[in-house]
Amino acid sequence: MARFMMSGGVVIASYYAPYYLLTEFCGVWYLASSVVGSIICSVVNFILQKFWTFENKSLANVHFQAIASVLLALGFTVANGGMLYILVGKLHLHYLVGQIIVSSILGVVSYFISGWIFRDKTP
Repeated sequence: MARFMMSGGVVIASYYAPYYLLTEFCGVWYLASSVVGSIICSVVNFILQKFWTFENKSLANVHFQAIASVLLALGFTVANGGMLYILVGKLHLHYLVGQIIVSSILGVVSYFISGWIFRDKTP
């Protein structure tokens, strides 16, 4: 759990940095910025979760793990965008406040799904 929390901090930073910079300083729409942040953090997340958090050095299941991670990232990007649109676009929360709420929800779900994807399945 501690490794997940620490790697989560790096993953969150890899999401929020482009999300904030693109939205705040480049004038990019917050939902478009969230997609860019999602792509970057998905790559960082895969590498950290597989090799460090869950210490799965085996390449035996890497194809399954990569496909599952891409599907997870796509699902999370859609869920993130949908929840963010409701919180920011409809309820008029500040885009960072909305993202913090969404990140908290998706972070908990991610722990359980990532544990299933990256657990060592070799006998």
